[in-house]
Amino acid sequence: MMIAFLLTNCNSMEDNYKDYLSNVQTYSPRVINLAVVSGLKEATLTWTNPKGNIAVKNVITLQDSTIVLDGLVETYKLTNLEIKGYQVSVYTVDKFNNYSVPATLSIFPNGE
Repeated sequence: MMIAFLLTNCNSMEDNYKDYLSNVQTYSPRVINLAVVSGLKEATLTWTNPKGNIAVKNVITLQDSTIVLDGLVETYKLTNLEIKGYQVSVYTVDKFNNYSVPATLSIFPNGE
């Protein structure tokens, strides 16, 4: 008699989280292998986009500016940079405008 009671209790425990499983939000996957090659007041960023069709475009943040790229690209050249350190982040964005976790690195362009 005790065993039947425990089995019915275990089945009803799933009811506590079933509703949450149907509303799980999927975010855009992140880029990997972010790298930089610094040049004279410029820096060329390269990365690898995630596989699949969830991500639709890339976004780059550089200090206080944001660069929205049309579609998925895997390289971008930052030009007219000052000779100072920058923190750069690259994101993917899905069709619902959800951002991925950023891939971030610090860059320091070369001087004259």
